[in-house]
Amino acid sequence: MKIAFATTDRVNVNAHFGWAQEIDVYEISESGYKFIETLNFAVPSQKLETEPDKNQGGRQKSNCKKNAAASAKEESKTNNNKDNESDDKVAAKIEALADCAILYVASIGGIPAAKLIKKGVMPVRPHSEQEDIKFILNKLVKTLKGNPPPWLRKALQKNNHNPEQLEIMSADSTNETMR
Repeated sequence: MKIAFATTDRVNVNAHFGWAQEIDVYEISESGYKFIETLNFAVPSQKLETEPDKNQGGRQKSNCKKNAAASAKEESKTNNNKDNESDDKVAAKIEALADCAILYVASIGGIPAAKLIKKGVMPVRPHSEQEDIKFILNKLVKTLKGNPPPWLRKALQKNNHNPEQLEIMSADSTNETMR
């Protein structure tokens, strides 16, 4: 089963889902866990526009007035598209996490949480904002060895199919095709 963690330092669960630039993904089972990958959602930084200043011997000067005018013009377009861009960022994260069963986050909005649940990913907030990822993983492994709570059993069913059920399903489908 895959478990994801929204993190800023790759040690603690300390990132809000919408603002998370990195989400670490681990594979977990009763025998332990291993790191799989880091999903990166970093926003490319905007560079300040510069042009050579002829009066300053070729030194670079900031083109602040031009940038301010362009920013004001773009701001009206941006305000209209801000919700769409935010939705796109969240949609990209949700899609990237579709094969995870659980996502640990410091905080998450109601709508993104509902969208994750609809995709079969259970968002979980740890007890504190600086919860250690390794501590959570070890606690989950211990819980998996014992009697997991219902929400965790449900998450396990997402990724684990009972081999007996698969045999029954294939036997049923064979019987139906023979009729």
